[in-house]
This record gives sequence, C-alpha cells and structure tokens, in this order.
Amino acid sequence: MCNLIFGSLKKMQMKLSFRILPTQFYISTLALLLGLLIHFNVNAQTTSPANLHENFSKYRESNLQEKIYVHLNQTFFLTGEILWFKLYLVEGTSNKPLDLSKVAYLEIIRDEVPLLQAKVEVKNGLGSGSLFLPATLLSGNYTVRAYTQWMRNYQPEFFFHQPITIVNTFKGLDVKPTSPVSKIDVQFFPEGGNLVDGIPSKVAFKISTQQGIPFSTRGAIVNEHNDTLTTFTPLKFGIGNFTFTPSLERPVKALVKDENGIIRSFDLPTIYPQGYVMSLADQSDQLTITITANTSPENIHLFAHNRQAISYSQTHVLANGQASFSIPKGLLGDGINHFTVFNQQFQPVCERLYFVQPKTQLEINLSASQQEYGTRRKVILDISTQHTNKPVETNLSLSVFRIDSLPLLERIDMLSYLYLAADLSGHIEAPEYYFSTDDKLVSEATDNLMMTHGWRRFKWENILSEKPTEFQFVPEYRGHIVKGVVQDLSGKPAAHVGTFVSVPGKNIRLYLSRSNELGYVQYEMKNFFGAQKIIAQTNVHLDSTYKIAIRSPFTDQPSRYYVPPFQLLPSIEKNLLDRAIAMQVQDVYYEDKMNRLKRTASDSTAFYGKADETYLLDDYTRFPIMEEVMREYVKGVWVRKRKDGFHFIVMDNVNQTVFDKDPLLLVDGVPAFNVNSVMELNPLKISKVEVLTRKYYLNDQSFPGIVSYTSYEGDMAGFQLDPKTVTLDYEGLQLQREFYSPKYENERQRLSRMPDQRTLLHWAPEINTINGKAQVEFYTSDLDGNFLIVVEGLSSTGKAGSAESQFKVIPRQK
Repeated sequence: MCNLIFGSLKKMQMKLSFRILPTQFYISTLALLLGLLIHFNVNAQTTSPANLHENFSKYRESNLQEKIYVHLNQTFFLTGEILWFKLYLVEGTSNKPLDLSKVAYLEIIRDEVPLLQAKVEVKNGLGSGSLFLPATLLSGNYTVRAYTQWMRNYQPEFFFHQPITIVNTFKGLDVKPTSPVSKIDVQFFPEGGNLVDGIPSKVAFKISTQQGIPFSTRGAIVNEHNDTLTTFTPLKFGIGNFTFTPSLERPVKALVKDENGIIRSFDLPTIYPQGYVMSLADQSDQLTITITANTSPENIHLFAHNRQAISYSQTHVLANGQASFSIPKGLLGDGINHFTVFNQQFQPVCERLYFVQPKTQLEINLSASQQEYGTRRKVILDISTQHTNKPVETNLSLSVFRIDSLPLLERIDMLSYLYLAADLSGHIEAPEYYFSTDDKLVSEATDNLMMTHGWRRFKWENILSEKPTEFQFVPEYRGHIVKGVVQDLSGKPAAHVGTFVSVPGKNIRLYLSRSNELGYVQYEMKNFFGAQKIIAQTNVHLDSTYKIAIRSPFTDQPSRYYVPPFQLLPSIEKNLLDRAIAMQVQDVYYEDKMNRLKRTASDSTAFYGKADETYLLDDYTRFPIMEEVMREYVKGVWVRKRKDGFHFIVMDNVNQTVFDKDPLLLVDGVPAFNVNSVMELNPLKISKVEVLTRKYYLNDQSFPGIVSYTSYEGDMAGFQLDPKTVTLDYEGLQLQREFYSPKYENERQRLSRMPDQRTLLHWAPEINTINGKAQVEFYTSDLDGNFLIVVEGLSSTGKAGSAESQFKVIPRQK
C-alpha cells in the first residue's frame, strides 16, 4: 500500500513552483506532468457506488503507476566482472512504455546497505548501463534494486528487486556443504481477511524456513483437547489451504512437524465475534463470490479493479446472512484482479485477489544459424516477434553467456514481473510457474498465492476520505534534479533565499532556485553526465549567513526484500576457479577496451544563449592585468573604481541607456558576487570574455547584463570562492560503457595469439525488430561448453515476452 504524504494545497503549490528554465513551461506534454502533480480532493464521504467510482477514478488519474523492470545479463558474478543491465519503464495499467521519468536509480545492496549506485538516463521509457564489481565486495547474495523519484512516493516494496550472487575469488573460496534446515515459520491468511465466529472459512498458509525457503511438511488444526479438526499439507512452494469453522468457545492451534520430526505449535489469526467472510468459487466461465456475515441485513457492494482499471461494481442485499455475486470472467483483466467488499456504510470489510493468465503474449522466436560452433566462429541469430500471429515491432535486450554449473539465482522474466510479481508483496518462488499451463494444479497453486501474497498500491482511506493527496517527489521529466536545503548558521532551514548551483567548466551552466517554506531547493540538471564538481552558493552580499546542504537522490528506505541464503558447494570449486582465471585474463589483455565509454551529445551553448559581445583574448595584445583588458577591449562594460573597489557598468542596448547595478559575473559558469575578485584574475589564463548588454531573466530573478569569463582549462583560473560556498564531487547520469566483443572475420584473426576468455559472449541492450524481425551477430570465444541466449522484449502496445535458447561450442581441434 502506498504511503502518501498529506499536506495543504498551499504547500503543494509551493512545492510545484520550482522552475529551472522558463522554456520548460512550453513543453507540449506539460499537461501530463501537471495532471500527475495536482492534488485531488474528495468532496464528500463515499456514500454510493457512483461516488466510489468517481473517487477511485480521481485517485487513479492523480496517482499514475510507474513500474520498472530490469534485465540483467545474468545473476552470478565475480568481483572484477561487469554487471550489465537494461531498464524498461512502463505505465502500470497498460504496461506500455512510459515517457515520464528521464532518470532511474539502480543500486546493489546487501543487508539494506547500498554498496554500488548509479543514476541512469531514460529515454522513451528505456535505459541501459553497467556497473563494475570491485574487489571490495565480499562474497554473498545481494539485491539489485531499481526505482524512479516518482516511485519514491510509494512504498519501496514496489521497487524492482532481483537477487544476485557475487563471489570474491581474491579473498579465498569459502565452500561449504549444505546446511540443515533451521526452525520453520508458518503464516496463516484467512480468505477475505478475517476469521469470524461460527462461519466456515478457507485459510491459506505458507510454510518456510527462517531463511525464507519453502518447506513441505504436514500439519493439523487441533482443539483444546488435541482432537484433530482438519489436516493440511502444502500444494506447491510451501503454500496450501484448508477449511474449518472457527469458534470462540473452542480455541484451536496449528501443529506442524519440522524436518527433525519435532511438533511445533502455531497460533491462528484472531477470531472475531462479528464480521464478514468472503468465499470465491471458480467456475469455467465465471466467478462466484459469496459474502457470509453474522450482522443485520444490509446492502453489500462488491468492487473489482485490475491494475486500478475498474472492471466490476455491483450491490446486493445481505439476506439471511449471505449475498452472492456472479462475475463473468470476460470482464476481468489480465494479471491480478482485486475484489473489495464494502458494507452499507461503504467501509471496506473484505478483500481478495484473483489471477487471470494473460490471454495473449508477445511471442519471441530465436533461430541460431547452427546448434554447434567451433571456437572463434560467427553466430548469426534471427529474432522474430509477433502478437496474435501478426508481426509486431518490439524493443529487445539480449544476453549470451556460458552455463558453467555455477549456481544461478532465479531470474524473473518481464512477463511474470509485470503481470504478477510487481503487484504482490514479498518474494515469489518460481513466478514463471504460474504462467506455464492452465491446468487444475497450476490454477489452485495460483489461487493459494493470491491469498498469501495480497497487496495493493493504495490505502482505501486515501480514496474514501476528504484528505487531499500530496506528493513529496516529482517526476524527473526533463533530467536529473539535484535537491538540497538552505540552512542558517544554526542549522535551521531558511525560506525564500535565492541560491545558485553551477558546474565549473567551458560549457557555461547555471541553475537557480529559491528556497521554499521548508528551506528546500532543487535544480533541474539537464544533460548532466559523469563525475562532476558542483558549486552551490547564495549571494554572499545579500545572504551571507546561509549555506546549502546537497541531499542524496537515492532513497534511504529499506526494502526488506527476501534474499536467498548464500552458499557455495564444494562441487563448484573447479568451475569457480576456471571462471576467475578467465576473468583475470580478460582484465589483463582487454582492460582498455572493456572500459571504453560512449560519447554523449553535449550542448556547448551557454545557458544565456548567444552573447551580444564576444572577445577571444588571443586575438588581442595580451595584458597582464584584468583592469587593462576590461578598459581597453571590452566595449560593452565601463570600469569604475569607488571607495569600496571596482564596479562594472554594463550598457543596456535595448533601452539605449546603462544599468545602475553590477551585472551577473561568471567565471567558468560560477557566479562571482564581487567585481574586485574578478579583477584579481590572471587574464593570461582567460581565453574568452562574453557580455550580454541587456537584462536577462532566469527563473524568478533578473540580472542587469552578464559578463562571463571562460578560462583555457575550465578550472576557474584560480578564482577564490567564499568559505561558505559548498563544493562537492557529484556523480551525474552514468556514462555508458561500450560492450567489447572481438570479431574473427578471417583466418588471420582466428589464429591471433591474443587470448579470448569471454564467458559473456554478447550483450545487446538495444535491439529493435522491424516488421517483427531482427538479426544479431557475435563471435564465440576460446571457451567451449554450453551457452544460453536470453532475450527480453516489450512492444509499444505493452505486450511483454521473453525467450531462451542454447547452443554448444566444441573445443578447437589440436
């Protein structure tokens, strides 16, 4: 359930008033962004089905669901290797690519501590990148977590999570035999939510070890005399169900046998004297939901939605303690459907999930040119994508790696994630199983899963009440947003203070923000890539008692996601050493090629556009004093010296007059608030001076002209910053590493003495089928063995799919 932050309309409007560049308010898609951020206010308490529909629709419109799926090149790594990933961002209802957030955040965490982090550029709902796994990481199981700033408005359980294994072979191999099962844990989940005195109820259960591993055993429900009322055993993955009639007069408990044959006792959920019990019966073409209650006759309303799209709504009378609803399956959407029962006062009293396997899927077909290849040979892979037997253009990512008997943690595919795991709480064991067939066993196991992993992305009280909704985190629609807080000397937040953030260098960039009532500031850093130095400051002449603290954009909320216990078995020791040797060989011979970065397009135009006057100082006789340069060459600026030092008077060519205040002074994009400090610069280190002889507006501030100095090195030429200025190294969006894969197109290349020990033969994060077809080429390495091809894909219509195929590489004949 989402944890929304409530607040006043005034605060919401204040939070949305941040602007970086005036042009952002002329974007054609701004309506979407504002639609997401405008609060909604339920005018009256929900009292009717129509009112419920209206409030639910308003909530959905203002609470756009954003989901993220990550395709990793594999799930087992050694330190010294590179983890490659592809991101897919989709709209939660339709699963279509969502062009909202332009930045995603990916982390590798262990024990809730992030150890590696990356900010990833996203375009049209797609992004990709990589992380080098350093030798400082210890051997163990980790979690890859991914999210956007917009997703941070909701609980971190809705972030993407994928367990991976990382082994550090530089610190010795700690191989251990299989450990015995530890103490078991049993959880019970009454259908609909509660046990009610005297009403028969289906109860789902989940049995696992303390490490979260499913455990199969037998159990019984017994009364106070240890008489057995019913027995139970898991159907699949430690999950099952039983039916019994709870009674307040006869307390019961569950007895379960652990691996050592010891009988352990567990309490069942609380039994209530009054209430409602929900029961779902699955027929061939419809569902029957029966509500049984020991309350007075009343109207009962059943409301259903599929990923927040309303699919069913009906009211029946609770007569003689029962009401039944018949729901045609044709009304239900693919994936998880939520059924909620409301009493006559429109209070939610029961809830149940039901899963519908997707009626149609994206079909991805792989066809390799051969089933067996020699070493250093070309592999030609044909890929076709279709939906309902028609070709469909699809964006794909592909990984080809060696199957070397090392323990791969379970990988969740995109279809299983988007339709199942993303909308359920907790770890789902083998999610692809629930998509395998539509037989009775799978259907029953799926229904058990629905009862034990119930979850939703909202709280009903947020829909039914009159409280407005406010969001703490806005989508990064135009690029990365750097956030901070302005503080006074005592550390308290300071409101309404103008601040400046700049990135010193030859590309002149300046970002402004005025602190809100809570002291918060934010700066929209478009096209901000790689490791950069940022400088944050206030105007020391106006606000000399304030400082700016820059905040991390990564979440500090723990996800508490299940991670399997880490274990290395003795049987894999040789394969582990072989892979470690292969990795080190690649590092020695190809380190420069594996760390080659792609160039990013950058706009060299200054934020103020084309200057009115530009002076390339190498075109003039060079003076050793800046005062002489300004007086002799820069026509648009008059230099005046008064009691308090130097001042610049800039021509206002628009109004044919002069400004009466100093202009905005910039040194490599960094504001200088004292002309004297600029006059101390060594002009021999300055390559260019630019002047704006007109008033310039940026956000809510205006400047009487601009005088900008650019140094040869982009290092501010020794300019001295105020002591309260904040200077810090800041990692922008990740620069993309190029995947290196050698080619062996002729005999000379194949006979090269350079070793090729690649276990990951190919990684292609951006493949697009045209008319449903694409072709990929890559080469095998010097390693023989079995190799696995894994492809994930998403069409523009929101259809997801995956495919796997294997081929074999045979050793070179000696």
